[in-house]
Amino acid sequence: MGEVVNRQDAYHWSVSRIAEAFGMDRRTVTKRLQESGVAPAAMKRGNPVYALSDIGPALFGEPGQVAGGVNLDDFPDARKAWYQSENERLKFEKEIRQLIPADEFARELSMLAKTTAAALDSIPDMLERDAGLAPEAIERVQMTIDALREQMYQAVVADVEDHGDE
Repeated sequence: MGEVVNRQDAYHWSVSRIAEAFGMDRRTVTKRLQESGVAPAAMKRGNPVYALSDIGPALFGEPGQVAGGVNLDDFPDARKAWYQSENERLKFEKEIRQLIPADEFARELSMLAKTTAAALDSIPDMLERDAGLAPEAIERVQMTIDALREQMYQAVVADVEDHGDE
């Protein structure tokens, strides 16, 4: 027969159960609970059990806190320093060409699309001249190319509509 459990006990977990539930090592759980100063909610069979409401912030940190329970709001220059470091990172990435401006990307993409369109337009002429294909086959190739160009256009238009505000 099953064991009757007090409702409050359902929210008091041992270190082993916490570690198993969150896929962590028991030593890591113990260390984080000690660093955060979480006191056991009760004792069960001689072992401490902790309230789930206390272990969440201790294991995963609350917003604005880093490991050890340090609140970044206590350091007024931390936010400014972070933004400055991000700006420097972006400048560096631009400098080494790992990050390119959106207008430059659009120009390059446009050049690629124009080159592709020009190559597609020349295929029927090359097939007629070099391969000696019949006019009916050339017409079929031209229809296929036109359909491909239309698909490419529709994909670009749909992407602009989906991501136009970004």
